Amino acid sequence: MRSLNTPILALLLSLSTVSCAEESEVENTHVVAKTAAIENIQKVNEVSAEAIPTPEVVEVAKPAGPVQTIQTAIVKLNQLTTVATYSPQLVGKLIQTEVAPLFDFGHIASEIALVSNLRLGNEEQAYFVTKIKQNIITSLLSRLTQTRSTSFAFISARPIIGGSISVKLRVNGYYSYGMFLDLIFHQTADQSWKIADIVLNNDSLINYYQKMVLIKLRRYGVYGMLGRL
Repeated sequence: MRSLNTPILALLLSLSTVSCAEESEVENTHVVAKTAAIENIQKVNEVSAEAIPTPEVVEVAKPAGPVQTIQTAIVKLNQLTTVATYSPQLVGKLIQTEVAPLFDFGHIASEIALVSNLRLGNEEQAYFVTKIKQNIITSLLSRLTQTRSTSFAFISARPIIGGSISVKLRVNGYYSYGMFLDLIFHQTADQSWKIADIVLNNDSLINYYQKMVLIKLRRYGVYGMLGRL
């Protein structure tokens, strides 16, 4: 019996050893597989992170403040008179590209139409703004370039009702004694500063056109007035 038990015990021990070895091998296989899976997940995450573009921070340029805008306006007006002296054929281009953007023609047209309770459709309003812009450019600014020695000198600046700023300039050379020009700057919806009116020797540009529009409106009606601006 003892001789029989010994081989059986040896067999059982060998089976137990094999079973443990297999279990250990299985565990090792699971560990290796788990480690490989974790590494793969990390690689996928790294690739995904690289694939996702980092959003660029876009800095929005702030509109120029009133001081810078006023200085720019004076410089460009003086450039206009200089060009008129040495290269008159470039005056029109300079007015369109450099001087006209200084004005808020939409606001000016709205103020002109306000006194007559003028209500226009979108197309008529766009046409009205364009005509006012053309008139201002061709009449006022063109007159200021007629004298070769014309120049603009800053006199003063003061705040006025509504948050606007009135800038007084001396126009040298237009008359022998000179004249004074007030540029009224206001802040637009996009926070930029534009010229909203011009006062020439105490005569407002908006008031002038308001009177003109009223006269033509009463005489010719809306479309007649638009055609005769």
